[in-house]
Amino acid sequence: MNIIDTAEFVLDLSRAIDSELAADIEKQSVYVSEDLISLRVVEEQTKVRVTHKASGNGDKVRDKTTRFLDAMLQRFRRIEPTVHFQRQRSPIKQLERKVFQQLVERHWAFQHSVGVVSLSGPALELLNAVDETFSREYRRRFSAVPRAYPAMIKASVLARCGYFEMHPNALSFVSHLINDFDEIEAFRQVNSASHKLQMTHSGAFAPIHHCLNPAACFPCYENLEDQTIDSDGLVLTWKGRVFRYESGNTVGLDRLGEFNVRELVFIGTDEFVRKGRSDAMDLTVAMIDEWDLCGRIETATDPFFATVYAAKTFWQEAMDVKYEVCLEVEPKDEGTPRSIAAGSMNLHGAFFGDRFNIRDHLGEPAYTGCVGWGLERWVLAIFSQHGLDIAKWPQALRAQIS
Repeated sequence: MNIIDTAEFVLDLSRAIDSELAADIEKQSVYVSEDLISLRVVEEQTKVRVTHKASGNGDKVRDKTTRFLDAMLQRFRRIEPTVHFQRQRSPIKQLERKVFQQLVERHWAFQHSVGVVSLSGPALELLNAVDETFSREYRRRFSAVPRAYPAMIKASVLARCGYFEMHPNALSFVSHLINDFDEIEAFRQVNSASHKLQMTHSGAFAPIHHCLNPAACFPCYENLEDQTIDSDGLVLTWKGRVFRYESGNTVGLDRLGEFNVRELVFIGTDEFVRKGRSDAMDLTVAMIDEWDLCGRIETATDPFFATVYAAKTFWQEAMDVKYEVCLEVEPKDEGTPRSIAAGSMNLHGAFFGDRFNIRDHLGEPAYTGCVGWGLERWVLAIFSQHGLDIAKWPQALRAQIS
């Protein structure tokens, strides 16, 4: 085990901050520097304590941390979230602890690497059951058209979707060796007797034209480019693989680098899209009740990169465009209750209609909205709330697990 020598410094915040902003600052701090080990908001949320590698350049870490904090705090105004729905289980039951560890011990989950997890047995059956339930209901209630999209997406499409501007820290890039005999042979030779990847030099790799898809809905807009939507709107659904680099925030089933999403997309008039999101929320409430889960639906924001965090977060909150479905999961080690966002319901306005020239039946830029469920998080929440003894689960869930 390698022991890293560390050093610390403390910085004053320009003002005391609330717990939600403190949590966002701690979470996003993993992108500040390779030499930063941890950042904690302390002393009644008026200071931050930074631990970094002693072997690194402490002055550079301090400078980057200062600029990061300035960006996160700049002109920030918090709007209290609106809770649209909340449900407690009756009677309230104790949450299961160490769920992911138990799944691994039962061979229902396997961690290939941090953030890369496979499921089997009842855990996989549960994931498929949640997915199939929503897929079936989407087809029945919305006449959703099934689709399937690849895991890779063109970098140019992500640029048009605004992802490079808002979430550059989350990207995973795809490249390959250039078409050059000598470069390919040099790579082959350096790796011929190695049990881990050995790199040659950056010039051996081709320019990046693709990324791993970081948001399930993006491919469908390119697919609909220059098209006109018949009648009031179109509804699509599919299960997609989503990839987001989460750095030191990656843990268990809570926050994965690769995960499954059941996606639902509405494209059409503003009224059609808004009604679709409202109906999807009603369906979600019904499923939470049927599966006897504790959760809530509330306004939320995306995890924007620090330099656009304040402006984009305020805009999303003020415009009421993002709802999150938060489900209770296993508590922290010290017993502190917690919940995670297991899905979101989003309105995009005419953004994608404009960017991809998608028109509604009146010839105007189409409005869009999407609903995405992180399936592994639903699995974690259900095991957390109902335990690992499937015989004690609600009948509506138990019937779908062999």
